[in-house]
Amino acid sequence: MPKLKKAEFEERYRFREPREQGLVTCVTCNNMAGGVTTEECPAYCEHPERFRKVKIAEYWEGFWGEKGTSHNIASKRVCDGYQSKPLPADVVPITFKEGEGAVLNTQFADCLHVDSNCPYVIEEQRLSKTGEKAKYNRTGEVRIVDITETVPGESHNDACDMPCCESKLQFQIWNPNTYRNRVGIHPNASDPRYFVRNAITRHGNTSNMTYEEAEQFFDLTQVVAGKKDIFQKISAVSDHIHKHANALGSRPLSEATNPIWLWGIFHLFNQSSVGENGGADVWVYDERLFDSRKGLDMPLATMEKIPEGIIPCMDTKGVFRNVKRADFSQRIGERYYLSGILKPLEDRVLLEKGLSHFIDIREVSYKAHEHMWGESGIGFTGLASFHEQ
Repeated sequence: MPKLKKAEFEERYRFREPREQGLVTCVTCNNMAGGVTTEECPAYCEHPERFRKVKIAEYWEGFWGEKGTSHNIASKRVCDGYQSKPLPADVVPITFKEGEGAVLNTQFADCLHVDSNCPYVIEEQRLSKTGEKAKYNRTGEVRIVDITETVPGESHNDACDMPCCESKLQFQIWNPNTYRNRVGIHPNASDPRYFVRNAITRHGNTSNMTYEEAEQFFDLTQVVAGKKDIFQKISAVSDHIHKHANALGSRPLSEATNPIWLWGIFHLFNQSSVGENGGADVWVYDERLFDSRKGLDMPLATMEKIPEGIIPCMDTKGVFRNVKRADFSQRIGERYYLSGILKPLEDRVLLEKGLSHFIDIREVSYKAHEHMWGESGIGFTGLASFHEQ
């Protein structure tokens, strides 16, 4: 293999600041030689693919623009060519089984790793063995996580940027990620989001009620009984729903159990997308399964087959129709979150369109203009501003 000059090496192996915990830096790399902090004993990278060893340093600019003196930055840099030093002989290296990954305690169990040879995973094991503390007084701990249901393109908060993991973690980053944004690693939250089909996300399993039990669950009369004001009542309804209703996933609806609630990944179609005589009171879509950017070729009412990820909802109790809305000037960002009972369809027209289930609406959470919040259901309907709460 031909040797690489400095610029060629750093083009192939990204050279950047390490993650702030500092466990993986040039100092801890097997290819570093020399000192750590002083210029009298500088640090060198002796990676076997380099044409010649290179000083790990940052140079000051001289008075006339020429290269001036340098200072050691080995403790503040890392590259993709990092190679871990051997673990102590009495440490059994972690190996991941099929469908396993890991998150690390020093990284607040946030960044996902999928290669047991990843430098971050190895250094976490070393820290765990020595009993030392990392930044923020964090101890070393490798926590195994199940990744059997992750798919390429899925959204994730953070993912390891080392090549061994990165090549297997083809995620979108959904939340502002300080490290990735600062060092210019992609994907990060500033990258454009794109649609991804992920049909294997599990449904929630908090409860498993019969239709009769679910009907009783959605009677909010007792939930708000004894509460003094509108704020306590709205909060009580919200807590009741989220503690006992199952968040609907993206697996087949036949696998879900009642009661269910539709969280922020589900969106309502407007009337122009539905058309006349659409066969349901409300239509929702799951953004993981239906590409809203592509949209519909024709209204749902005129389609022979309904695309995957679209669910009809029936308002048999008038819950959705009776939602208290904010004043017109306060309806910016208006949003509805539905809960109810999932039932098999009997409507022949909808069955012929390829649908199998519908949601019988029993509760609606309403939000608008940042602080407007309401809950509507059987036995209680209320709306208030939580601006001062």
